[in-house]
Amino acid sequence: MNRSMRGVLLAGAAVAVPAAVNALIASRAAGFEQPLPGDIGYYDWSYGRVAFYRMGRGMPLLLIHNPNAGGSAWEWRKVFPDLANHFTVYALDLLGYGLSDKPAMNYTGRLYADLIHDFLQDVIGERAHAAASALSSSYLVNAAVRRAESLDRLILVNPTGTTSQASLLVENAAYVSLRTPVLGTSLYYALVSRAAIERELVEHTYYDPKMVTPELVDMVYSAAHQPGSRYAAAAFMSGRLDLPLRVAFADIKLPVLIMAGREAYYTPLDEVGDLLFRHPQARLQVLDECGMLPHDEHAGEFLRLTRAFLAEPTTGEMVA
Repeated sequence: MNRSMRGVLLAGAAVAVPAAVNALIASRAAGFEQPLPGDIGYYDWSYGRVAFYRMGRGMPLLLIHNPNAGGSAWEWRKVFPDLANHFTVYALDLLGYGLSDKPAMNYTGRLYADLIHDFLQDVIGERAHAAASALSSSYLVNAAVRRAESLDRLILVNPTGTTSQASLLVENAAYVSLRTPVLGTSLYYALVSRAAIERELVEHTYYDPKMVTPELVDMVYSAAHQPGSRYAAAAFMSGRLDLPLRVAFADIKLPVLIMAGREAYYTPLDEVGDLLFRHPQARLQVLDECGMLPHDEHAGEFLRLTRAFLAEPTTGEMVA
């Protein structure tokens, strides 16, 4: 066998073996089921079909999950039914996540701000409250600048997006690597293995490691391994879903409640505090012994604070 033929065979094996492993991993991933009770609907948006879950009666309340790898509306599962006793609650799966379409396109934070803007207009169609988690807070705030008339009160849970997390060079290199057809898939599967997911949840998401059950890991794993999931996740991991928050936050005139876990890994309290100086109608509520998901880790306290805030008068001075 000559050297050129050997090189061709080795190159083919270098692609074929990872491709076979990727196919095996994909085949073993469980289907992702509807994560929330209530009715499921679909919004035929310009870039794909967006799944959302609706339940309850009363003034609309929109819930927006964090677009991390394996993210979806499941994030709100502990508070969704109770909130539906007081509001008509909508929780959407952002495009590229959950049961929404996952086209192989370029995902950006601006795209998701546009999605929230259009969802408020085309699906909800009346004035609504809204709550967003982590990076989605920046999407909601940017949408609120453009559609203030569609929103009443905002709840931002551990808002991120106050600072850029990656240089442009690093961002582009990570994005290209993760989108490479075979090796990029292998890299993505390594980043969303069960071990990697459990480590992220224990070290960077929850304050109490006992919250990280095998069932929770399986749920995130399943969501992260649906066909097409790596496209939006690649944009998240490389920083392309970041959207500046500070300037837009200063421009909105709506009442805002910021809920922050004292031990939230990605939301240092000094960064959150900086936002308060930019918006005279914003307030901060810090939850002790809490990480990135107070609506999961301290659901009862989250519900109490949410109901009290949304029940306040909509005009005049905010109640202390």
